Amino acid sequence: MIYNQDCIEGLKRLPEECVDLVVTDCPYKIIAGGVTIEPRKDEVSGILQKRIISDGTNCSNKWLKKDADEIPCAVRAGKMFSHNDVSFAEWLPEVFRVLKSGCHCYIMINGRNLKELQTEAEKVGFRFVNLLVWKKNNLTPNRYYMQQLEFILLLRKGKARSINNMGTSNCLEISNIIGKKKHPTQKPTDLMRIFIENSSEKSEIVLDPFFGCGSTLVAAVQSGRHYIGFEIDEQYFDIACSWLDGVEKEIERGGA
Repeated sequence: MIYNQDCIEGLKRLPEECVDLVVTDCPYKIIAGGVTIEPRKDEVSGILQKRIISDGTNCSNKWLKKDADEIPCAVRAGKMFSHNDVSFAEWLPEVFRVLKSGCHCYIMINGRNLKELQTEAEKVGFRFVNLLVWKKNNLTPNRYYMQQLEFILLLRKGKARSINNMGTSNCLEISNIIGKKKHPTQKPTDLMRIFIENSSEKSEIVLDPFFGCGSTLVAAVQSGRHYIGFEIDEQYFDIACSWLDGVEKEIERGGA
């Protein structure tokens, strides 16, 4: 089941402890302060001379080659997509409520917002399990070392449980999607399948309250799980519907 609505309202309609796993790439601040379009004196020169927001393939990328003419990604004042301007404290309590006891929650996050996310998650009752690293195999220019990693905070509700494949490394090396994406922050389904297959069983329910174009939901289908998802943006909701429909039909025909 997927819904084209604000997850804060949608989650309230779900019964308590009705999902077996949460996997999400939630909205968060990507830069401190506002957005500077013109270069500053202390910034790098050359191909990275002009500082803007994104090249449309990675909205956490603050830099773009100086010959770019457009800013295709809706990022302003350090936030991604103004309609998703929500704090962790607004949605984490509901996610905790609908997750079954003894189950896991994976939340993708950057280094800047990691501390706040963990603090707010523990306030509502989540317990820290591990901090995973996604090595994307592509570099994002940055003044303070080139970025090629993202973090995944692994949490649990209630008693501890082991993952299904205990031989899985906490550093997951899976190439990022380069080029045209269905969504500016689209994540590889292969990455999401690792979380889903390690922390749930077939026919169980995976929740993604911010599903974007549907990577988590597609990974759930490919792994034989059911899903519940929320996406407030109608454009990406429609893209996800089309993608899911295609994947489900392919599986029915005996495809991957």
